[in-house]
Amino acid sequence: MRSEIIFRASEAIDNKYKLCQTVAKATRRLHIGSQEMNQTINNAFLRIAAEAPVRVIPEVA
Repeated sequence: MRSEIIFRASEAIDNKYKLCQTVAKATRRLHIGSQEMNQTINNAFLRIAAEAPVRVIPEVA
């Protein structure tokens, strides 16, 4: 369940705002068009929970 994954990820990043921003950025980088968005979001949470670094390059506006 996603709630378990979120709980594990929140142990790695305790700031809820930063966790949300990190997941959003990682999801944009990891998403493949043929996958469902839910799978990509779960993958981002799992990587954060495992403390596997996800390289996210800041977007230039």
